[in-house]
Amino acid sequence: MKAAIDRRLAVVTGGCGGMGIACAREFGRSHDLLLTDISADRLAQTQSQLREEGYIVRDCVAGDLADADVVGKLMQAVDSHGRLGVLLHTAGVSSGMAEWHRILRTNVIGTRLLLGAIESRLSMGCVGVLIASVAGHLAPADREVDTLLASDTPPEELLSKMERHLQRLAAAQGQNGSFVYSGLSGPAYGVSKRATIREAALRSAAWAEKGARIVSISPGIIWTPMGRYEVEHGQAASIVLEQTALRRWGTSMDIARAARFLASEDASFITGTDLRIDGGMVPVRLGEGY
Repeated sequence: MKAAIDRRLAVVTGGCGGMGIACAREFGRSHDLLLTDISADRLAQTQSQLREEGYIVRDCVAGDLADADVVGKLMQAVDSHGRLGVLLHTAGVSSGMAEWHRILRTNVIGTRLLLGAIESRLSMGCVGVLIASVAGHLAPADREVDTLLASDTPPEELLSKMERHLQRLAAAQGQNGSFVYSGLSGPAYGVSKRATIREAALRSAAWAEKGARIVSISPGIIWTPMGRYEVEHGQAASIVLEQTALRRWGTSMDIARAARFLASEDASFITGTDLRIDGGMVPVRLGEGY
């Protein structure tokens, strides 16, 4: 299907997930879609579903964004199908879904590779919206970890160096009664999402030089397959739900509509910052909401 007017591309990573599909539907009204996710089969199903609903899906790229070759294929697709308008980076794995090294590889290294590649495609009016997590706000600020994650350390060396830091953070969490998962997955997830928040902040000046903006969103507990899995399998997420001030789950459309606002001209002076969409959980969790 050919668009009646020249429309920019909305690149949606994690395009088969709850937030990814919601963002695709929200932005697909005004943009052509380019989807990526790790599963080729699920991508094909999602593409078919969205096209059946009338959305224009230009292309799909399957694979792990922590793989430079996959990112390269995604950039080739961007170059082939029009001008970039918005990047909606919803891809990621959570504490209950993977071990620490996969969490860091996907959430930190994959995000870094994606942003590094897409920055050469930026033009006036482009917006990047990165999905972080309230876990990034609850993760302890650690100068050594932040410095390491912001460095140009090669991926394998980064993972090697991060292990001892995660062990240190896990021990500290255990001592102060913070939420913990078995092993290092809990601190790895918090660190990875703090890194996502910082990516938006640290890259915003370079994006502004090209007339582009970049922001992050930190969801709380959201009614997606990933969110439900976390509540069913991890003690942390179930407690987070109990501490959500609005006493309900968030929805994928809560996130997609916030992303729509942040990508719009109404938000043209907003860049390099993070928006928490957590039903008031973080203030309660930190003792500020009582």
